[in-house]
Amino acid sequence: MKIDMHTHTEFSRDSSMKVDELIERAKARCLDGIAVTDHNTMDAVDKIKKLRPDINIIPGMEITTDRGEILGLFLTDEITNTDPKKVVEEIRAQGGIAVVPHPFDPFRSFDGWKKIDVDGIEVFNSRNLTSGMNKKAMEHAEKNQMIKTAGSDAHSPWEVGKAYVEADAKNIEEFKERLINGEVEIRGQRGSFMSYVYGNIEKLKKSLKK
Repeated sequence: MKIDMHTHTEFSRDSSMKVDELIERAKARCLDGIAVTDHNTMDAVDKIKKLRPDINIIPGMEITTDRGEILGLFLTDEITNTDPKKVVEEIRAQGGIAVVPHPFDPFRSFDGWKKIDVDGIEVFNSRNLTSGMNKKAMEHAEKNQMIKTAGSDAHSPWEVGKAYVEADAKNIEEFKERLINGEVEIRGQRGSFMSYVYGNIEKLKKSLKK
């Protein structure tokens, strides 16, 4: 299975990508599934489950904490806590996996994430501006035997599938098991600088509408 582990939709503060656009692009890129990880909401997950049962979905959130963002993967309910340690506890209580996204990006990094007992880190994020950021993440994950994830961090259709995790699995349950055991391959390519700019433009547009 090939799964992009970090995507956003119009339900995020900095994306206008429709749910159907995300699904169709994922299929066009020959992905077997996607992790839907909008900022602080699971509304898109619920919508996809109702409208598009034909796609494998890993329910998730990119949770804003007092220190930075944490990806919660394989969730069952939204998390509203902002204390990073409690967020990790809540993710695990749901049977989920707590991951730090883009850990070595100085513009988006989690303040002091190494002091938080997370399960894994994102070793490839397509929106990282330099390859060195992903390289450091991979080295850190391997040195500390952490779960490794990869995702496009897509905020627009053309970004979907630029990074993903591949595992020999028949369903999401098997995929999760392979992920935890480190029996996965990390695939990806960095996006353009314009992808990064696009997200900031969308965030500004949405803030002006409020």
